[in-house]
Amino acid sequence: MVTRFKKCFSFLLIFLLIFNLAACSSTKNTVKEENQKEVKEEAFTEKTKVPEINLWITSQTYDPVRYEAGLMIANSWKKLGFKVNTTALEWATMSSEGMKAHKHDAFMIQWGGKAERIDPFHWLYSLHHSSEAVEGGYNIAGYENPEYDKLAEEFASNMDWEVRKQKAYKMQEILAQDVPQPPLVHRKLTMAYNKENFENAIMAMGEGLYSFWNWVNITPKVDRKIIRFGTVSDLKLLNPLTTKTGQDIYMLRLIYDPLIRIDRDGKPIPWAAQSYRTVDDKIIEVVLRDGMKFHDGKAVTVDDVKFTFDFAREVKSPYYLSKLKKLDKVEKVDDKTIRFVLKEPFAPFISNGLALVGILPKHIWEKEYKERGAEGILSWENLPAIGSGPYKYEYWRPNEEFKLSSFDEHFNAPKVKGILRIPYAQTYGVVQGLKSGEIDVAGLNLLPLQIEELKDSSFLAFDEIDDQGYYMLHYNMRKAPFNDVNVRRALTYAIPKDQIIELVFGGRAVPAYSTVAAVNKFWHNENVEKLGNDIEKAREILKEAGFRWDKEGKIYFPKDYKVKGYYSDN
Repeated sequence: MVTRFKKCFSFLLIFLLIFNLAACSSTKNTVKEENQKEVKEEAFTEKTKVPEINLWITSQTYDPVRYEAGLMIANSWKKLGFKVNTTALEWATMSSEGMKAHKHDAFMIQWGGKAERIDPFHWLYSLHHSSEAVEGGYNIAGYENPEYDKLAEEFASNMDWEVRKQKAYKMQEILAQDVPQPPLVHRKLTMAYNKENFENAIMAMGEGLYSFWNWVNITPKVDRKIIRFGTVSDLKLLNPLTTKTGQDIYMLRLIYDPLIRIDRDGKPIPWAAQSYRTVDDKIIEVVLRDGMKFHDGKAVTVDDVKFTFDFAREVKSPYYLSKLKKLDKVEKVDDKTIRFVLKEPFAPFISNGLALVGILPKHIWEKEYKERGAEGILSWENLPAIGSGPYKYEYWRPNEEFKLSSFDEHFNAPKVKGILRIPYAQTYGVVQGLKSGEIDVAGLNLLPLQIEELKDSSFLAFDEIDDQGYYMLHYNMRKAPFNDVNVRRALTYAIPKDQIIELVFGGRAVPAYSTVAAVNKFWHNENVEKLGNDIEKAREILKEAGFRWDKEGKIYFPKDYKVKGYYSDN
């Protein structure tokens, strides 16, 4: 009996032990499953979700291009799982909060392709060097890449144009890979003129028929030698020290000669200078062209040149001062030669200083300065405007017409006898003036509907050139997710550039891939990586970088996420 009891008791103990072990095992498995469930749930939390993108766009009435393109870009980004909010802002707000304060996530700007940007210092240095990433600086994206900075500094300081070109090519490659602020599209500039009355019109980079080269080359085919030029709005001020209005500057460039001009391919050539040379990396020596005269018959001398540069700095010329900030002093070497000494090496001084500062007649401006003082000289109307350029001032009847006559004694005298500039209140008036034959050249970039209206006018020629300016999308690398190069590259690949060109621009634009336009042949690198129009490639980049999507398709950061700011970090 005792023996039986012992056996039963032993069996019971074994049973309880097995039961407890099984229970422990079950508990452990349950805990493990719960932990796994927790980990799985934690993987898609608010903390790991990629932040919402706030894309600023303009109102439809202010700029339908940026409005429509912005909506298309936002929709494409949503397909990648990003939450995108589009906010329409007034341009004044966008400018102060984005361009100056850098509080944006992403927004679009239309950068103009004016002549002083043919030397790509603006595109490559101002928009991307880290020194410009401060509040109010041009580096809106906050791009700070030490490798790029070094190249940009060498590009800005080296006086050898071929060396600068090599640096520019490499910088374009890096920017195309890092995409801190991708260029989107270049508009096609379309302008029209009367081909029965005139020939040899020149559409030049950045300016179209407004180009200086057009006005010295266009040739009459009829007895009337005065070309009638229609544009929107009148001139404002013909004081070259002060005005910053494009329309004023276009006319002043015909009246005043600079030492250097930028040719149609973007290279500096001697103009009022017979020649120029870089003595070293801080000294540029210029020999003045023989036989030049101002429109009042006085000779152009080295003293006039020295006076112009000294005077512009002395009175703090609003237009010239920014172009001369690297200039230390101007020295007269002899009656033919003048020397420019820079504070530090700065190659763009040739193309953006010597090429943009028109020579002033000392005998006129010195006298006016004594009478008016520094403040008065900057507000002086400067009528009649007297320079040494290929055109001379004839008269100005505000809101009616402005006339320039050819200066036949100029070394590159125009083929026409003069320009009659006729201002219109609206673009409609310019189009109708061209259609009726009232004007010969329209100072308008024609829109598709305007081209359609004019296409049956067989006496008109339509010239076209790609704009070197472009629409650019500015990311903000100071905040997530734009601080990650893989996100920027994916977002850029997802931009439907071809659709934007077709639907928003009516086909009258070309895709932009490099920060230097293809039309700027000397400086453009055609072999940069071309991002855009490929949503699947965008998704692939994100997937390879470890980004994840939940069951609803929303995007999350990778596990153990580490930001990779630049392409070289991959």
